[in-house]
Amino acid sequence: MNETLTDKQCPNCNSYLYYIEYDTEIPYEGKITIKTYTCKTCYYKNVSIQRHEREKPKVMLLRITGKNDLKTIIYRSPDAYIKIPEIDAEISPGIASNGYITTAEGIITSIKEKLSLMGNNKETKVLEERINNILKSNSEEITIIIDDDSGKSKINSSKAKVIEKPI
Repeated sequence: MNETLTDKQCPNCNSYLYYIEYDTEIPYEGKITIKTYTCKTCYYKNVSIQRHEREKPKVMLLRITGKNDLKTIIYRSPDAYIKIPEIDAEISPGIASNGYITTAEGIITSIKEKLSLMGNNKETKVLEERINNILKSNSEEITIIIDDDSGKSKINSSKAKVIEKPI
């Protein structure tokens, strides 16, 4: 891993940036290249990750019907969309999107936490109550849908349905 002084200037202080490139392998994603620009004056840092391996694009579905399903381990790749149509929720990938490992319960809880950004109205309160009941397994069943063009996302359950997407 060599550090190289570049002719690119820091967006904060205009000093010249250093560049580091590092190849490695990580679980679920395989081979990646980490590219980093750093400023030694103001400590600005810009990191990007390039993934080299792709699988066939796929859509995965997990029907949550009880408390045990909430414990299902899920890996969401940086390219994946997550949708829960029953509560009209979606998590979309962005430019700085990272992959992460969580549970079905973790995904639902994350959506619940984001409700505060939508304000404190009657509709939000009703949805929050529905989500609380889903987390307690006292109410409706839901479906977690993961749509991943990289094909890297995984649902660790024999109940998960996998549909390959046409390329």
